Amino acid sequence: MMSMSVTMHPIWQSGAVILAGCVFAAMLLQVVVHRFLPLAVRREHTALGAAIFSVIGTTYAVLLAFMATTAWAQYSAAQGLARHEADLLGSVYRASHGIADPAGAAVRSDLMAYLTKVIDVEWPAQIAGRAVPAVEPLLVHLDGAVTGLTPTGAGQSNIQSFLISAVSDVVTVRRDRRLATHGDIPDLVWMVLLSGGGLVVGFSFMLGAPSLALHLLMTAVLAASGVLVLLLIVGLSSPFHGTVTIPPDAYAGVLAEITAAP
Repeated sequence: MMSMSVTMHPIWQSGAVILAGCVFAAMLLQVVVHRFLPLAVRREHTALGAAIFSVIGTTYAVLLAFMATTAWAQYSAAQGLARHEADLLGSVYRASHGIADPAGAAVRSDLMAYLTKVIDVEWPAQIAGRAVPAVEPLLVHLDGAVTGLTPTGAGQSNIQSFLISAVSDVVTVRRDRRLATHGDIPDLVWMVLLSGGGLVVGFSFMLGAPSLALHLLMTAVLAASGVLVLLLIVGLSSPFHGTVTIPPDAYAGVLAEITAAP
């Protein structure tokens, strides 16, 4: 996907190169059009061209705004998944104190091991674009530990039921987090966004501005504004991959809570 290829490098580096390249290409093409399509010819059709350009530009602006909003919603949802998983793990830790040792201590030990692996292994793998295993042995072991508990009363039986439900929810949220690693904006949408941007910028060449320097400046601004929004969409569409990524702060907070406990 396009977003993966761009986010393989720091976004401020790849973004700067893409922005400069697109602006330079747009200005170069504007000079070519100015050379082979005389200003007098373009000025004769400026009124009609401006009307058509306003329709095309508005349509593309609405599309860009919609996709930027969609990408931000996906990013926020992915951030919510990470926080929810961390909250569930914290709830498992606090509930485990209601289970007598050594069974309760074993649950907390598995929990710490999983948190450490998420922070030190899974998160760097996600950022680098590597696949995270669908099945996590530590979660399987944790699920077995809470399922195999032998309650000694109604209170511990309720705690066990809560732990089983919470661990099951952790498995579900982790699966959703894996699926959200690279977002789900289809390649067809990227093709429409890129081709639409090219059409908008290209159509602006046909307008008959009296000053070539001023026309070049307007072309550069138009191209840069579109590219910046596209880069924003690219960055937000990969919430767990690349440099614009959600940090594992929520997991680190739960782990810090566990290690600081007496």
